[in-house]
Parts: sequence; C-alpha cells; structure tokens
Amino acid sequence: MLTSLTREAMPLLRYRTRDLTSVLPVPCPCGRTHRRLARITGRSDDMLVVRGVNLYPQQIERVLTSIPELGSNYLIHLRGLDELTVKVEFAASGFDGRVENLVRLEERVVEKLRAEILVKPKVELSAPGTLPVSEGKAKRVVDERVL
Repeated sequence: MLTSLTREAMPLLRYRTRDLTSVLPVPCPCGRTHRRLARITGRSDDMLVVRGVNLYPQQIERVLTSIPELGSNYLIHLRGLDELTVKVEFAASGFDGRVENLVRLEERVVEKLRAEILVKPKVELSAPGTLPVSEGKAKRVVDERVL
C-alpha cells in the first residue's frame, strides 16, 4: 500500500507527449546511473508536410535567424494545395532604401530555405513592426490548406 509520503516521492512519468528528444547513452558526469534525455528539440505534432516533404518550423526559424539582415518576427503561411509562403520582417538596420537590395535579400532567403527544407517557398519581406506579434507563445504557422 502506498502512503502519501511514498506517492509524493515517486516521479511522474508522461508518455506520448510528442516531444522530440533521445536517450543519452553515456552516464551523467555527476555519477548518477539513471537514463537521461537529451534536450527537447521540438514536438512531432509541429511537423508540416508540404509537397510530400516533412519539415519543422524550427528549420525555417534556424535559417531566418542566421541571416543578420532579417528581423526576429516571421510567419509561415500555408495555402491552397501546398503553397508555402514565409513572411519575414527585415531588420531596420539592414535596409538602405534600395529596392534591388531587398530583392537580392529575398532571393538569398529563398535559396537558403530551399537548401534546408528541400521545398522552394515564396518569401515576402515586410517592414519592421508590420507582422502581428502575439502575446505569450508566438503563433508562427497559419495553415489554410484545402484538404
């Protein structure tokens, strides 16, 4: 029979959380021998299937944050059968007023995204502060595809 003290000391195990992680095969440096999990990298239910390719919003975010001329606010928009549009704000410091530089930046973003996610998206650059910013956890994916 479990006492209230025993019940409080037992760990809570949750299955089917859809967190993406792996079991670390090496022992902890502190000497504990229990199995350890690697850092959670995302959730499996965040996965999008676009034109038969599995992709995660984290892949798109990684590419966008690697380009210094872009701001931190972006939106992934899925429409029609599988039309992928990434709307992203350019950084105010990265814009010199020349439209041809924005066109080159847009082309560079498209190519970097295509290389990472294996799907060529449409990229729309927006002025800083024009994309909606949500309170709390940002809603980055708008899926309006026809099923």
